[in-house]
Amino acid sequence: MRITSNPTINRSDRTLESYIHRVALLQPIYELGGGDMTRVVLEDGESWVDPRPVTVVLKGIARWFGVDLTALRERYGEILGRKLNVPLPLSPKLVLLPLKMRTPLVQKDGTTGYVVTRLVERIVPVAGPGCNVELAGGLRIDCLQSPEHALQQWRNARIVQTFYRDSLQLGVTIER
Repeated sequence: MRITSNPTINRSDRTLESYIHRVALLQPIYELGGGDMTRVVLEDGESWVDPRPVTVVLKGIARWFGVDLTALRERYGEILGRKLNVPLPLSPKLVLLPLKMRTPLVQKDGTTGYVVTRLVERIVPVAGPGCNVELAGGLRIDCLQSPEHALQQWRNARIVQTFYRDSLQLGVTIER
């Protein structure tokens, strides 16, 4: 996966609160001597390496929002008719689009990264397998899925985003 933006800032000391509303991407990476880690990229292109795997970073973000990832996957997976790679709505502006971003070196390592749906501008085919996902602000991400599959995932994420927003607008009314 390639980020064409500002150079990486290696900062594992960032607190979740300092970036949660500006996150653009959670990318699984391997760091020499560190193993399975996460590159966190913000909307402005600032990035750093978090020493934890994507799944752990994602659980921390979900916890901050008070969200149960299993319940989200079940609810929105049922709407989409799928169980795997379900987009995750954590807030109205933070719906995460799951995409395959690396080939694992160890079987247990994850391959999925997450892109903020509202920042995706287009999916671009490339020579060979995979595609590029272009985000607002000029970020470009290499994806290991076919352009058709990535585009379907993006559509699914927008469907989830619509259902999520609609569910927030549903209020309890009491008739008198």
